[in-house]
Amino acid sequence: MRCLGVFCFFLLLFFNVYSSLGQSSEENISYTEKIKPPSGFLIDFSYGIHLPFADMAENFKYNFSLAGKVQYIMPNNLILGLVGDYQFVDDVKTDVVSSLREKEGFLIDRFGQLSDVQLGQRGFFLGVSVSYLIPVFKKYKRSGIEVRFEGGYEQHWVRIEVIGGEVFALSGDYKKGYDRMTSGFAMRQYIGYRHLDKNRMLNFFGGFDFMQAFTKNRRGFNFDTMMVDDKDRVDLLIGFRIGVTLPIYIYTPETQEDVKFY
Repeated sequence: MRCLGVFCFFLLLFFNVYSSLGQSSEENISYTEKIKPPSGFLIDFSYGIHLPFADMAENFKYNFSLAGKVQYIMPNNLILGLVGDYQFVDDVKTDVVSSLREKEGFLIDRFGQLSDVQLGQRGFFLGVSVSYLIPVFKKYKRSGIEVRFEGGYEQHWVRIEVIGGEVFALSGDYKKGYDRMTSGFAMRQYIGYRHLDKNRMLNFFGGFDFMQAFTKNRRGFNFDTMMVDDKDRVDLLIGFRIGVTLPIYIYTPETQEDVKFY
């Protein structure tokens, strides 16, 4: 499923670039200097890779993310939006089921047979965003440096998938004692470059992500350590993100002449 999502993302990126390059010169578009760009909706799809720091680095090495965002861009390049981000990786730093393993590293299922387990990270972020696009070229009012701030809810946990027969200690609610589910309020910042093409075909962005989440372990007690875990946590992520945009502009009598064909 992860590979399919990544494949679809890069297929969309390829189609975006190919469509722009294939457009004929008769459809070139230029902005007039007197009229502001139109408002409209921007639908973003992005893929990122991040490194954890602070408390989050105790259990995880890195993660990937697939994100979607719906935004409203104003004529002055102020952008408001809603964002959803799915985080994943099939690798962890802490073996949370080490206490259940026998000497060769396997788990014993309910029938006394050897089973194994796949550990990974899963998580998501849901929130709102406000950003501003600063043009760097005089004739490109919708291309430049984007600065963004997001606030919302972050949750992450250790995904535990048993490979083989059912392991009683990891069945039902027992699994919750090992998964380290953690959540809380999060802030995210982004700085990068966004290009919204005049012909609306080549629209992309890329830049650096930063997250600070103020979280707690929602299980309260970890079975593997046999300890209460109720401390206040600070989870940090730093990484890079690239993406493509589908723009849907809203033209009015004041902005209709902002785009002309020649």
